[in-house]
Amino acid sequence: MSQDYDLDLDGKVYRVSVQRLDEGGLLVIRVGDQSFTLKPTPNDDGTWTVNDTATDHSLKIVDRSGSNITVEINGTKREVKWSRVRKESSVAPVRSSTGPTKRVEGGVYPPMPGKIAEVRVRIGDSVSAGDTVCVLEAMKMFNELKAPRDGTVREVNIEPGSSVTPNDLLVLIE
Repeated sequence: MSQDYDLDLDGKVYRVSVQRLDEGGLLVIRVGDQSFTLKPTPNDDGTWTVNDTATDHSLKIVDRSGSNITVEINGTKREVKWSRVRKESSVAPVRSSTGPTKRVEGGVYPPMPGKIAEVRVRIGDSVSAGDTVCVLEAMKMFNELKAPRDGTVREVNIEPGSSVTPNDLLVLIE
């Protein structure tokens, strides 16, 4: 199964399809008619290095805050803004201060604006309904945000210190 994303690089938007292979964590990335097989590797400092298996190109994810990512491609830093292309959900729309929005089934959303104090899950973790996935600090209080269902963590879009609003998808559990 693949997931589509829109990546904004220097004002130009690219539709990118990402498919996770079971073999050693490899990813197949498709951009237009080009396809790349990438191997992401975590670094000790919390960043990730992503190597193209067919070339010697290296991409390092230096910083990530919400939908903004700072990457280093072959030594050159670039800012990328991304958004997940969502499939329609059967979950009813909700209203917020910024207007109606659709929620993704299996998504964890903050009940109010705040900052992420702690992230307790990683992509690939198995969780049960009711497990704490992250802690939100809002109005000088700490709120544990829980998994809405049993499943596997497919997305973690936050890190400690991230500012979030009620429309932000923090964690996706499938």
